[in-house]
Amino acid sequence: MAETILTLALEALFSKGAADAAALAALAVSGEADGTYLLAHETEIPTWRQQAYNTEETPVGKPYKWQGQVYKLWQQHDATGQPDWSPDKAVSLWDICHTTDPKLAKSYTAPQGSRGLWQVGECCTLEGRVWRCKADNNAYGPLELAERWEDLGAVEDLQ
Repeated sequence: MAETILTLALEALFSKGAADAAALAALAVSGEADGTYLLAHETEIPTWRQQAYNTEETPVGKPYKWQGQVYKLWQQHDATGQPDWSPDKAVSLWDICHTTDPKLAKSYTAPQGSRGLWQVGECCTLEGRVWRCKADNNAYGPLELAERWEDLGAVEDLQ
Protein backbone atom coordinates (compact mmCIF):
# COMPACT_ATOMS: atom_id res chain seq x y z
CA MET A 1 0.00 0.00 0.00
CA ALA A 2 2.72 2.50 1.00
CA GLU A 3 4.66 1.58 -2.14
CA THR A 4 1.61 2.32 -4.30
CA ILE A 5 1.10 5.71 -2.63
CA LEU A 6 4.77 6.57 -3.16
CA THR A 7 4.57 5.56 -6.82
CA LEU A 8 1.44 7.67 -7.34
CA ALA A 9 3.06 10.66 -5.61
CA LEU A 10 6.20 10.38 -7.75
CA GLU A 11 4.13 10.12 -10.91
CA ALA A 12 2.17 13.23 -9.92
CA LEU A 13 5.38 15.17 -9.23
CA PHE A 14 6.90 14.08 -12.53
CA SER A 15 3.75 15.08 -14.40
CA LYS A 16 3.66 18.51 -12.71
CA GLY A 17 7.35 19.08 -13.44
CA ALA A 18 6.86 18.17 -17.10
CA ALA A 19 3.87 20.51 -17.35
CA ASP A 20 5.80 23.36 -15.70
CA ALA A 21 8.76 22.84 -18.05
CA ALA A 22 6.46 22.79 -21.09
CA ALA A 23 4.73 26.01 -20.01
CA LEU A 24 8.08 27.73 -19.45
CA ALA A 25 9.40 26.49 -22.82
CA ALA A 26 6.30 27.89 -24.55
CA LEU A 27 6.95 31.32 -23.00
CA ALA A 28 10.60 31.20 -24.09
CA VAL A 29 9.77 30.13 -27.64
CA SER A 30 7.14 32.86 -28.03
CA GLY A 31 9.59 35.47 -26.72
CA GLU A 32 7.46 36.27 -23.67
CA ALA A 33 10.16 35.00 -21.27
CA ASP A 34 13.45 36.87 -21.34
CA GLY A 35 16.72 35.71 -19.79
CA THR A 36 15.85 37.17 -16.39
CA TYR A 37 12.54 35.29 -16.30
CA LEU A 38 14.19 32.04 -17.40
CA LEU A 39 16.94 32.29 -14.80
CA ALA A 40 14.35 32.99 -12.10
CA HIS A 41 12.64 29.71 -13.11
CA GLU A 42 15.82 27.74 -13.78
CA THR A 43 14.70 24.78 -11.66
CA GLU A 44 11.93 24.12 -14.22
CA ILE A 45 14.35 23.99 -17.16
CA PRO A 46 15.61 20.58 -18.31
CA THR A 47 19.32 19.82 -18.44
CA TRP A 48 20.93 19.50 -21.88
CA ARG A 49 21.78 15.97 -22.98
CA GLN A 50 22.79 14.32 -26.22
CA GLN A 51 19.56 14.01 -28.20
CA ALA A 52 17.81 15.20 -31.33
CA TYR A 53 17.05 18.91 -31.13
CA ASN A 54 15.37 18.95 -34.54
CA THR A 55 11.89 17.73 -33.64
CA GLU A 56 8.56 19.41 -32.93
CA GLU A 57 9.27 18.93 -29.20
CA THR A 58 12.39 21.08 -29.49
CA PRO A 59 11.47 24.33 -31.23
CA VAL A 60 13.94 27.17 -31.61
CA GLY A 61 13.98 29.18 -28.39
CA LYS A 62 13.43 26.25 -26.03
CA PRO A 63 15.65 26.62 -22.94
CA TYR A 64 18.07 24.09 -21.49
CA LYS A 65 20.59 24.39 -18.69
CA TRP A 66 24.17 23.24 -18.88
CA GLN A 67 27.07 23.63 -16.46
CA GLY A 68 25.49 26.42 -14.44
CA GLN A 69 24.19 28.42 -17.40
CA VAL A 70 20.86 28.62 -19.22
CA TYR A 71 20.81 28.50 -23.01
CA LYS A 72 18.09 28.73 -25.64
CA LEU A 73 18.11 26.60 -28.76
CA TRP A 74 19.19 28.82 -31.65
CA GLN A 75 19.27 26.29 -34.48
CA GLN A 76 17.64 22.87 -34.63
CA HIS A 77 20.10 20.00 -34.98
CA ASP A 78 20.70 16.37 -34.04
CA ALA A 79 23.24 16.00 -31.23
CA THR A 80 22.57 12.29 -30.69
CA GLY A 81 26.07 11.25 -31.73
CA GLN A 82 27.75 14.56 -30.92
CA PRO A 83 28.92 14.80 -27.29
CA ASP A 84 30.86 17.97 -28.13
CA TRP A 85 27.73 19.82 -29.32
CA SER A 86 26.86 20.95 -25.80
CA PRO A 87 25.64 24.55 -25.56
CA ASP A 88 28.96 25.86 -24.25
CA LYS A 89 30.86 24.38 -27.21
CA ALA A 90 28.44 24.45 -30.15
CA VAL A 91 27.91 28.21 -30.00
CA SER A 92 26.34 28.41 -33.47
CA LEU A 93 23.48 26.19 -32.19
CA TRP A 94 22.77 27.83 -28.82
CA ASP A 95 22.31 31.31 -27.35
CA ILE A 96 23.18 32.00 -23.73
CA CYS A 97 20.66 33.75 -21.48
CA HIS A 98 21.64 36.83 -19.49
CA THR A 99 19.76 38.54 -16.67
CA THR A 100 19.21 42.12 -15.57
CA ASP A 101 18.76 40.98 -11.95
CA PRO A 102 22.08 41.10 -10.04
CA LYS A 103 20.76 38.41 -7.66
CA LEU A 104 20.47 35.97 -10.57
CA ALA A 105 23.72 36.87 -12.32
CA LYS A 106 25.78 33.99 -13.70
CA SER A 107 29.50 33.76 -14.40
CA TYR A 108 30.76 35.97 -17.19
CA THR A 109 30.85 34.17 -20.53
CA ALA A 110 32.61 35.74 -23.48
CA PRO A 111 30.38 36.21 -26.54
CA GLN A 112 30.90 33.85 -29.45
CA GLY A 113 30.40 35.86 -32.61
CA SER A 114 26.96 37.48 -32.39
CA ARG A 115 25.77 35.02 -29.72
CA GLY A 116 25.93 36.16 -26.14
CA LEU A 117 26.73 39.82 -26.74
CA TRP A 118 26.04 41.78 -23.57
CA GLN A 119 23.30 44.42 -23.55
CA VAL A 120 22.71 47.45 -21.32
CA GLY A 121 21.57 46.37 -17.85
CA GLU A 122 22.59 42.71 -18.11
CA CYS A 123 24.56 41.40 -15.14
CA CYS A 124 27.29 38.81 -14.63
CA THR A 125 29.73 37.70 -11.97
CA LEU A 126 33.49 37.70 -12.34
CA GLU A 127 36.27 37.39 -9.77
CA GLY A 128 33.86 37.58 -6.84
CA ARG A 129 32.12 40.75 -8.07
CA VAL A 130 28.78 41.42 -9.77
CA TRP A 131 28.94 43.59 -12.88
CA ARG A 132 26.25 45.42 -14.88
CA CYS A 133 26.78 46.13 -18.58
CA LYS A 134 26.58 49.78 -19.67
CA ALA A 135 26.77 49.30 -23.48
CA ASP A 136 24.65 47.43 -26.00
CA ASN A 137 26.23 44.70 -28.14
CA ASN A 138 29.23 44.61 -25.81
CA ALA A 139 31.74 41.93 -26.73
CA TYR A 140 34.18 42.83 -23.94
CA GLY A 141 34.28 41.60 -20.36
CA PRO A 142 34.51 43.72 -17.22
CA LEU A 143 38.27 43.24 -16.96
CA GLU A 144 38.89 43.91 -20.67
CA LEU A 145 36.99 47.19 -21.09
CA ALA A 146 36.02 48.44 -17.64
CA GLU A 147 34.26 51.59 -18.88
CA ARG A 148 31.52 49.39 -20.36
CA TRP A 149 30.74 47.86 -16.97
CA GLU A 150 29.57 49.00 -13.55
CA ASP A 151 30.91 47.17 -10.51
CA LEU A 152 27.86 46.54 -8.30
CA GLY A 153 29.81 44.97 -5.42
CA ALA A 154 30.75 41.63 -3.95
CA VAL A 155 28.78 38.54 -4.97
CA GLU A 156 28.19 37.56 -1.33
CA ASP A 157 26.58 40.96 -0.65
CA LEU A 158 24.25 40.83 -3.65
CA GLN A 159 23.28 37.19 -4.09
